[in-house]
Amino acid sequence: MPRFTPGTAESVVEIQQLIAEWCRELDINGGTDIASLCTEDCTYILAGKPHIGHAAIRAFYAARNERVRAQQRDGVRTQRHAISNFLTTFDAPDSASVAFTLVNYSGEGKPPIVNLVGPTIVADCRMAFQHGSDGAWRISLFDSTPIFIGNDPFLNASVVPKAAASGD
Repeated sequence: MPRFTPGTAESVVEIQQLIAEWCRELDINGGTDIASLCTEDCTYILAGKPHIGHAAIRAFYAARNERVRAQQRDGVRTQRHAISNFLTTFDAPDSASVAFTLVNYSGEGKPPIVNLVGPTIVADCRMAFQHGSDGAWRISLFDSTPIFIGNDPFLNASVVPKAAASGD
């Protein structure tokens, strides 16, 4: 079992709060402001493709949100990211990583989404964090591995690696 000092325990809480803010930003704003939670040089991997830096992360979510407007009922996508099973390690006092499980429920249109059979995706996630000179933790790496993939063509097209989506 990991042992934490009072300082690292405080950092664990701050980092978990940051992950919750990340989920809320995805759920409420479609990731529009995710880059503000990241370091300037963050590596943000989606569907096996790295998006490096704020501009690339913003571009990914801008394109995704445009697809939502064009392809989803009423131009809206409803989603909720549920997170659990946090395992936090510190490489240095200003550097940490967290492994966690993400369960995503999503569908097109405004809530409530009805007849949803199960999660859209369940993934093992890994994030790395840097503690900045301003005292804030920021995401420096995001990566995930799908474990269960639901039948949601919109999500699968944007965040599931092609080999996983085809069952190869």
